[in-house]
Amino acid sequence: EVDRIKLCQQKLRQMLERLNTQNALNRAALHELERDSQDKFRARVLDSAAHNIKTTSRGINFYEGIETVDNTVSVPESWTRYTEENIRRALSEISQSDELLNASNQLMAQSNNDMWSQWNHVNVSLENRVQEGQVAKNKIQAHLEKILQEIFDVEQNIEFLKKTIADKEAFLQVAQTRLETRTRRPNVEACRDPAMHRLVQEVHDLHAGIADLHGKLRQEENAVQHLLRTKSTLEQDLAIKNNSLFIDSDKVMGIRRTFTINAPEKSAVTSVTFSHPRGLITA
Repeated sequence: EVDRIKLCQQKLRQMLERLNTQNALNRAALHELERDSQDKFRARVLDSAAHNIKTTSRGINFYEGIETVDNTVSVPESWTRYTEENIRRALSEISQSDELLNASNQLMAQSNNDMWSQWNHVNVSLENRVQEGQVAKNKIQAHLEKILQEIFDVEQNIEFLKKTIADKEAFLQVAQTRLETRTRRPNVEACRDPAMHRLVQEVHDLHAGIADLHGKLRQEENAVQHLLRTKSTLEQDLAIKNNSLFIDSDKVMGIRRTFTINAPEKSAVTSVTFSHPRGLITA
């Protein structure tokens, strides 16, 4: 859009230069016509005055040698040609002005069409981008909510594992205390009886169970750390999406809403013609 506007500005500046140049030519042609008209009016007044001089007129006098004075600068042919040339020049400049004004009107209409088309295209692109950003934001938000639920579930499981380990350790303490108590049996009473075998097996089983629970606890703690990192990444992505949506929807679109470009009218391109001034004809 910026490139299109700059291109239109460049074309309009070039057209303005052409119009200024044509205007200078028009003024020069007008100046020549006005000077020729003034000279002809003055000559007509003088010729009329000379025609009306009579023997009874005041101010008549002798002007010795006046008949030898020749201050003429033209002959009838060159006099006629000079005027016709001024008229042809004026008509040519009028024709050039006519064409140039039509070209400038067409350029302005075309520039308006181009800028409005580009303006509308950018608005549609921005609206599509905002919609895409909103969809992406909703997906991130949904994923974040899922991650938060998973974090909650894993943390609940961690608490359950810790409680289970504590319970198992209490049973281990009981089993080990029982074994330690039975080691104080005197003499032959210190018998490796079935009860002792079961207590020893119970201690082994409890150790294995607690070790397995600690392994699961580490897995859950690693999982919750991974989920927390994912949560942080999603929150950053969500913040970026919100900022992008704010810029595109509120700032950029907001500014563009306050500066609207009306759609060009179908009859925007008009032709300009000039009627020739009365009596301004070529020979």
